Parts: sequence; C-alpha cells; structure tokens
Amino acid sequence: MYHRIALERVDPWGLAVSPARFDEQVQWLSKHRTILPLAEFARLQQEERLPARAVAITFDDGYACNAKTAAPILEAHEVPATFFVTTGPVTTGQEFWWDELQRIVLDSSVERIQLTMEPESVLINLGERSNSMGWRPSSAPSGPRQQAYMKLWHAVRALEPRAQAAALTELRAQAGTPSTPRESHRPMTLEELRALTGSDVVDLGCHTTTHPSLPMQPEPVQRAEIADSREAWVKIIGQLPATFAYPFGDYDFSVVDLVRKAGFEAACTTDQRAVTRNCDVLALPRLQVMDWSANEFARQLRVL
Repeated sequence: MYHRIALERVDPWGLAVSPARFDEQVQWLSKHRTILPLAEFARLQQEERLPARAVAITFDDGYACNAKTAAPILEAHEVPATFFVTTGPVTTGQEFWWDELQRIVLDSSVERIQLTMEPESVLINLGERSNSMGWRPSSAPSGPRQQAYMKLWHAVRALEPRAQAAALTELRAQAGTPSTPRESHRPMTLEELRALTGSDVVDLGCHTTTHPSLPMQPEPVQRAEIADSREAWVKIIGQLPATFAYPFGDYDFSVVDLVRKAGFEAACTTDQRAVTRNCDVLALPRLQVMDWSANEFARQLRVL
C-alpha cells in the first residue's frame, strides 16, 4: 500500500516514498515476487490458486503524484497497480482534509485557532510558527503546533462529511489559508484521472467520496459514501470499478456487507499481515510501504 511518491519533510503518517526509493522497490518486486493486478490477485485467492510469492500494488487517496510520478515508473517496469481514488477531492480540486489541516495548523502565522464543535467551541493555542521543524513517520508530536494538529485531526476525523467540510472552511478562514491546493499535495485532476484509463498497467478503484472513517458514520452516510463514489466513476470514466479500499483501513462487519452489496469484487484494509487462503476477499490485508531501501523493503516482506 502506497499513498504519495514524493520527498516530504513533514510526514507523521508515513505517506511519502521518494521517487528513487519507489523505483528501487518496484525493481526488487519485479525480480523477487509475482506482481499481479489486484482483481486477478483477488480471484486467484478465492480459487485457492494464488502463488505463494504473489503481491498486488495499490495506492490510496488519489494524489497527483500517482499519475505524474508513480504511473511512469510502473509503466517503465511494466508493473500493474491499482489506484484507489477518493472522488470528492478529485472533483472539487481541494486538498485532502488531513493535508489542509496540516497546512492550517503548521504553516499559518496565527497563534490560536477555534473549532466550533456543537454544542461548544474548542480554542487551541498553536504557539509561534517554526519554519525548520520536520515530522518523521511514527514520531510523537513535538511542540504545541504538532500537538494541536493531532488534537484537531482526531476531532475532524470523527465528523460527518458536511460537518467536516464546514470545520475546514472555518479553520481555513481563521488561518488565512488559501483554498487553492499546493502542487505538492493536490489530488489528481479529472483530466489526469481520465488519462489513466488508457494506461496498460493502472487500474482504478473506489475509496469513497470524502474519505470518512466508515464505522464512525451512521449507516445512511456509509451507504452514500460507498454507492455514490462508485456511481461517480460512471460519470468520470464511463465504467464501474470492481475494487474498493476502506478509508484509514477502518471497517467492521456491517461496512463489509455494504461493500459486498454495492457489487465490489474485492476490497482492501490496512491490516498489516499477509494474505492467506482464509482471508475475506472484501477485507484483504496490506503492508503500508514506507520510504525504505530495497534491503529494508525485503526485510519487511519477510517478516509478514
């Protein structure tokens, strides 16, 4: 599982893998593993015919770097991958909410910010802005701004999609942050997304409309996020995707059942373990790949 192919100084979730490291990892996989398109991987797993050293490569969210940087590397090595795309940000052109929140909290000059959370508001002190502070994957938040980001991240993540959008609008206005996305963090455009339909190696899958944690949402929101994102693909690229990835990897039995009823053939979680014959094809585990060298990448795969 990948997200961004980019060089990133502030990356608390470990979403970025550098282009050079990604190329190195793809070359290693090409030599040492059987790389399959996800749909074929899932079909063979159901039929109990999946090769022991098989892998499928996936990307979550729909960042522009997937089309601009990852796709050319995949094509150069003739390696298949599935891009799970969140249709809302691609359609509106806005940054993913966690990136926009990072921009508001870590990059703005304001020293305090207020979030309206009915029936009360939360006032958070940010302190002075630091231009030099990075944030490495899995590192604890350092300083008031990083601590504020984590507090707001958990609060915003729990909101329903409309309330979440309103919260980001409120925070953006206080911080004076432009709504225009940064080139480094923007989602794919509709044109970039449609261009991928002509790729010999890239397949497209669903990742909901707004990227909520589905188990945290009421059932009507769950149904809408799953069904509407699938229907949006018909308008965007003229076809229905067969695969789905749960935002944040969050799922439960009822969510899996909704994905099954929506007609998806396979779905991916973020459970960090290997796929076995007993895995539900609608709850396939995945390894989140970090900015590892080929040697470290190989070691991580051996651990599974």
